[in-house]
Formats: sequence, C-alpha cells, structure tokens
Amino acid sequence: MNDSNKIGVLIVEDSLVTRRFLADLIDGEPDMHVIGEAGDGAEALHLLNGLKPDVISMDISMPAMDGLEATRRIMAEHPTPIVVVSATLQKKDVDLAFEALQAGALAAVEKPPGSAHPDFEAKRGEMITTIRLMAKVRVVRRRPSGIIRVARPGGAPPAPPRPAPLALPVDREPRSQPAAVAQLPPGAKPLKRPQVAALGASAGGPAALVQVLSGLPKDFPIPVLVVQHLAHDFLPGLARWLDQSSQLEVRLAEEGDRLRAGVVYLAPGHAHMTVDMSRRVHMVHTRGAHRHQPSATVLFESVARVYGEAAIGVILTGMGDDGAAGLRAMCDAGAPTLVQDEQSCVVFGMPAAAIACGAARYIVPLESLAAAIQELL
Repeated sequence: MNDSNKIGVLIVEDSLVTRRFLADLIDGEPDMHVIGEAGDGAEALHLLNGLKPDVISMDISMPAMDGLEATRRIMAEHPTPIVVVSATLQKKDVDLAFEALQAGALAAVEKPPGSAHPDFEAKRGEMITTIRLMAKVRVVRRRPSGIIRVARPGGAPPAPPRPAPLALPVDREPRSQPAAVAQLPPGAKPLKRPQVAALGASAGGPAALVQVLSGLPKDFPIPVLVVQHLAHDFLPGLARWLDQSSQLEVRLAEEGDRLRAGVVYLAPGHAHMTVDMSRRVHMVHTRGAHRHQPSATVLFESVARVYGEAAIGVILTGMGDDGAAGLRAMCDAGAPTLVQDEQSCVVFGMPAAAIACGAARYIVPLESLAAAIQELL
C-alpha cells in the first residue's frame, strides 16, 4: 500500500522515547504511517500549517502547551480527529482527558506498556483500533436543526440538506439548562409512566452525556442506565466527571445494585450491564456475538424484557450499529425511543442504524434531549 493511501498520523508527545515507541507501533501497521511528530501542543499547531494528518495521537500532560489547550486550538483552527493517548490514569490526567473530549477530541485510550508487559498486545490493539476508527470521522461543525422529527419506521434515515462545512467543529459545550419546550409531537407521552431511562453512546458520547445529564433536575424521578463505549480504564474517570458535571449522582454500576431514582448507573468495562426481573443490575461477563462489551443492545434488550413500555430508550452519537437491535426491542415493547439527530452528532452511525431498522420513534437535537426525556415522564 502506498503511503498516500495509508492513514496519516501526527504524534504529539513530549517524551522522545515514547514518541519513538508509538511511531514504531503505528508504522508497523500496513494501513497506517506517521507523517509528523511534535513535542508539545504549540509545535503540533505549527506543523498543522503544512501537514494534513488523518488523525492526531495527543498526549495530555505536556509542558508549554498541554493536550487540552492543543485540542481546543486545533479544533478551532485545524479541525482534525484527535485521540487522547494518556500515559497515566492519575486523576489530574484523566480529568484533563475528559475536558479534551468535551473540547472536541473523539476518544481516549491508555498508552500501551512495554512489549514485555502481559497487557501489551491488548493495549496496543486498543490504541491502534481506536486511531484507525477515529481517522474516518469527519470533524466539521454542523448547525443544530432545533427540530424534533418523527422517525419513519423501517425506512432509511431522513436526509435533510447537508450544510456547507464550517471551519469549527460541533459545539460541544454543555448547557446548564434544558430547552424550555421539548416540542414532542402530540400523543408522544406514553400511556404507562416510564420507570427507567436507558442510554447508549460511543464516539462523541462523553460530551453528549454531559449535555443530557446536566439538563436533568436533581429530583429526576427515575434511574438512568448508561452504556458508553470507552477504554475500560477511563470509565471510573468518566463516572467522576459526569457526577461533577450534573446534579444527579453518577456511579459505576456494580453487580446487584438496586436501581434508585435520580441515580445514573454507568456500565463498567469488560461486562455487559443488564437489569434482572428484581430490577437490580446484573453483569454478564460473556461477550457473546457483540462487538462491544458493554453493549447498548444487551442493556436495551434487558430493559425491554423487564420494563416493557414503562421505559425510555435513547441512542446518542456513536460509530457502528450497537444499540439498534436493542432499541428496536424497546420500541416493539411499546417504549418511547429517541435518537440524536445527525446535525448535532459527532458520528451519526448508531442513531442512523436505529432509524434504519425502525427502532427510533423520534429524532431529537442534542440540545433538546434532556427536555424531551422529561416531557415523556
């Protein structure tokens, strides 16, 4: 494969030894190559005046200009897919990583350990796969439509006119208050009051979750279950970040948790989160045929079995089709189902898959999702 056909990666990392290590791993892939290296964020910005990488591997803790400030500047001046690649999982670095995700980075992974480490292959594969997938994401700003639409069951996703690409990425700043009126179509409110809400998200999801959860009140009357595709080691940090960003209590779910109103249960890594008939959290450690673990489809299917129509299902921005089949099960059980609209998504894959299979009843802009969820109660 010619280099011109390979994924071009810019490595931003202050340690020369680590830069060489990461470069060797990336150049060792047949479809990827390193087109530039920078020792800090300022040097990366300078290189971007001439380079056009497909994706950036971004360290978070660097002198001069750290990864957070670099991400903000890059997304404002040279919109490019960014993967945060962090050497440590200390609280400070994890918090910076999630701030970078809110500023426009698409994903966060841990740097692989040395080749002699027992986790080397797993961490290397996780990093390489994430960089490869995020290189395909088009990071352009799209203006939110502000319109909630009724999805066409079983049909292809609606295709509104595509706006001309703008110079800035999608605005990912959370809103402290939900939209005043959700404007769901007449008759949208279910006959049976929902007793739980289940959300699934992938690429772009952490920032979307901040916006949705921060729009829900402290006295939110039902529990919330969340599956977010993210490197396992970052999930505790995500729970802490979401807890600090909203009025709700956000915690990593544990086996046997009894669901409580106003609490958000985030699925941990390496297990599918489900709900059993006693309405407690149950972890399934066998991956099965699912690409992701945890899987949104596994969660949604369990919610459909236990709660039937007395639930709300939501799919946010994300790559792939996880969640579509499970949301269809919820929809078939009579539950209201919502997906984030294309114009406010970082990646429209998961919502589009749900629309295409008839799983989505309503297509909602991100800024209106919190209000729409509350209107269904």
